[in-house]
Amino acid sequence: MENLENTQNEGTQTSTEEKTFTQEDINRIVQDRLAREKGKGNEELDKRAAELDIRERKLNAVAKLRENNLPDYLVDALNMNTDEDLQKSMEAIIRMKGETEQPKVIGHGNPIGSISGCSINPDGGIRKAFGLE
Repeated sequence: MENLENTQNEGTQTSTEEKTFTQEDINRIVQDRLAREKGKGNEELDKRAAELDIRERKLNAVAKLRENNLPDYLVDALNMNTDEDLQKSMEAIIRMKGETEQPKVIGHGNPIGSISGCSINPDGGIRKAFGLE
């Protein structure tokens, strides 16, 4: 039983002892904390820089869309992860616009011709109607 009491007394003595730090230990602890805080600041700066890059790309994309007579809302359809991705997306939209601008011919025939059985006389009917003859 005496051994058990000695062991308990020794345990309480070690827990009440204060840990002492050397100047090197304190310097290391402070440097580690400063490095962590600086890392947090860099992360925030990197995040803000990325947001500004996206904002700049978006403004450039809107300007390019307007140059090509395209609506501003198409900027939401563009991939703006990198400048290269934006360029590829913009080229695809401009190419699509070029393909859709070509007029489609519907039907056959002469646009000036008979309408409902009426015919226009190209030899002077219109000129007479306007008093040009």
